[in-house]
Amino acid sequence: MYYAKRLGGDRIEAYRASARSIAAYNRASEEDLERGMKQGELHVQFQPVTDIQTGQIAGAEALMRWIHPTRGVVNPDEFVPLAERSGQIEKLGRLAFEQSAAQAKDWMTTFGLPEEFFISVNLSPTQLATETLLNDMRSLVSQDKELASHLKLEITESQVMTNPEHSAYMLQALRNLGLGLALDDFGTGHSSLSYLHRFPFDTIKIPAAFVSMGGTTGIAHTQGPIIKAVVALAADLDLMVIAEGVETLDEIERLRQLNCRYAQGFAFGAAMTGAEFGKKLATQLGR
Repeated sequence: MYYAKRLGGDRIEAYRASARSIAAYNRASEEDLERGMKQGELHVQFQPVTDIQTGQIAGAEALMRWIHPTRGVVNPDEFVPLAERSGQIEKLGRLAFEQSAAQAKDWMTTFGLPEEFFISVNLSPTQLATETLLNDMRSLVSQDKELASHLKLEITESQVMTNPEHSAYMLQALRNLGLGLALDDFGTGHSSLSYLHRFPFDTIKIPAAFVSMGGTTGIAHTQGPIIKAVVALAADLDLMVIAEGVETLDEIERLRQLNCRYAQGFAFGAAMTGAEFGKKLATQLGR
């Protein structure tokens, strides 16, 4: 019953004979995650978002990492779904945003940040659906508009289209706080171009599936026109475009030819600690 409720309610979950042992394992995992958050084992790392034209770092995406004292690095594919099932995703999301905001503030104080520099933080479907998110954001950025201008919230297309009316209200309220908004996985969810103009996004992110050149010939043949169309649409709407999952020099060159200016992926560097990222940024700024 609790599992069904955590998934949104109004649904059926079948009981299984193994449910008792699964429930016991889940409880232990949930308690371990809660302990990890309290003990400071979870922290954000930063993956560079690069300006392809200049080769300069334009921003970063904050990615949560869990360094467990006995298990080592825990994969986000494991602990993020766990947080969603256990109702801890709001706490995890708040932690990611608080750490990102604190890091941005530290860089602002230490060596100053370019006006356009941003750190993007992912939102979960649960966060977008609750008013708690607005209260959290207000308390963190309402007294520092300069800090808010360096923070961007990422929301997937599927999240937005689950409840477009509520999403429009929440996104506009977040935008009014001075926060940036990025539409993640554009073109892979419940896409509806007629809705796009209603949401106050300033950034569109092209998913790795459209960027990768490692697919079949047929897929590769359609990727270019798709990226070109998204870039043209974004230009008409005055939106930034960021390509995700860029891994090779050939992919960088193709994006450059398609006029996609910003990208992130292993071709530009993996996620790194705030200290490591700060050193790169300071060197770039000549500090």
